[in-house]
Amino acid sequence: MYRLMAALAACCSVRAGVVQGVALEQVSGRPLARTIIRLEPAPQPGNSRLEPLSTRAGRSGTFVFNGVLPGKYLLTALREGFFPAAYGARVATGHGTPFDVTADSTLFAELRLRHKGAVTGRVLDENGVGAAGVQVVAYRARAPLRSMGNAISDDRGVFRIYGLDPGKYWVRSDSTTLDDGSGWLPTFGPQSRESRDARVYQVTVDADTPDADVIPEPGTLFHLGGRITCDTDYPGPVTVILSSEMGRRRLETGCASLAGYRFEGLAPGPYQVFASKKAEDGIHAGYTELYLDHDTDSASIAVLQSPRVDIEIRRPGSNSPADVPVRLYGRRQDLAETETVQEITGSHVTLAPGHWEFRAQVPDGNYVESIASSYGPQRRSSNATAPTDWFDIYVDQHGWSRIRVSVSNQAGQITGRVMSDGKGVAAAPVFLWPVAEAARRSLGGTLQVLSDTEGHFRFPNLPPGDYRVLASFDVNEVDEDVVEMTRAASVHADASQTAEVELGLWVAP
Repeated sequence: MYRLMAALAACCSVRAGVVQGVALEQVSGRPLARTIIRLEPAPQPGNSRLEPLSTRAGRSGTFVFNGVLPGKYLLTALREGFFPAAYGARVATGHGTPFDVTADSTLFAELRLRHKGAVTGRVLDENGVGAAGVQVVAYRARAPLRSMGNAISDDRGVFRIYGLDPGKYWVRSDSTTLDDGSGWLPTFGPQSRESRDARVYQVTVDADTPDADVIPEPGTLFHLGGRITCDTDYPGPVTVILSSEMGRRRLETGCASLAGYRFEGLAPGPYQVFASKKAEDGIHAGYTELYLDHDTDSASIAVLQSPRVDIEIRRPGSNSPADVPVRLYGRRQDLAETETVQEITGSHVTLAPGHWEFRAQVPDGNYVESIASSYGPQRRSSNATAPTDWFDIYVDQHGWSRIRVSVSNQAGQITGRVMSDGKGVAAAPVFLWPVAEAARRSLGGTLQVLSDTEGHFRFPNLPPGDYRVLASFDVNEVDEDVVEMTRAASVHADASQTAEVELGLWVAP
């Protein structure tokens, strides 16, 4: 009992601060009830860090964190359809700056959230008259094409695609069958069949990017169909998904039915067809890909037990398995959408046929050199571009596959410190841009960390090569244009070596 009372007395003697405030809509100033508020401690030296705190704003938009331990913190408001609002951010898309909480401090923060951006325009016919009922898709202006949003034109041909993060976009109308039986082909705005000739639209937060008009190109549309056969008579429908760069279509049918499947009103181009059915032993599936340039009913699909895939971990140049703990993650990717990432566990797994993307987490001091199929070349559909931040693997429906993960133990690292006025800058966002595409794929794209309370940062497990490093509260994400504009520092990482760099803060003009 004495020890319990002593512990309670010690706990009660710890003084703590209060962080409170209100979440508001930027334009109207109205409260945003149910907004998620996140209070995150700044990283501590030695990679030790406290768990972040989270709450929701009340009906009047107010929130409070009581009993906050002394230290440096970041405060952020998150809400669907809005860009995150960070306390202390200089620009709308910037990161928040850390603030001190002391034993007797009380902070009141007003967090104003801005709506994500939107693209607006019209779909116009050959006479400049608005066309209703046409789907329009927005893509990030880079390959491979990935849909970021879509909308349907109204009775005046007007469309608005909302919920877009800041950046550069293309817009494209979908194939459309007109009331006289003629067709429109998918067309990039303002009037182009190819992305290389498309107009680029700059999207910003809390604003509509206007005049993204599209004049679709006339052309012949086709149908695609075939028979479905199954290796099991387990009851239930077969789901057929047709994917293209414009999106997905789906229908349900049966095995060996006379109708099979059929999709109408398709523009010339690459397509993937995936059919799946539940069975006693899991999901059975079938897959085909083709370039459509005429009507066809011969794209038949056999729905079979999913193929077996063996997973091997190797050291570069070795033919023997390596005893390296690796966490492998994969997701199936078609021409339209990316499925949910799943962890691939075990050395023998079954995966649905088609294109997959893989990443791996490896122990400190290692890096992923490659993830590849041991049999046959990598395979991509016509006009499809491999992602630059995942390893692409094709899982063949017939037979079995072997995926080899090559892990090198010769990783380099980049460490450094963010400085301002001769002092380390706490919780500064530090971005790492791998110059080589192979390194970006190995690392899963661009990396970002926060400096600790003394300004130190570290990027471990790097493939040897060249990198650009940038520290800034005013940048949300980096690409080649950003690293050049900000004159990000160039750093070379050697195998099994540590490169050091001191960074100043880049401040947006």
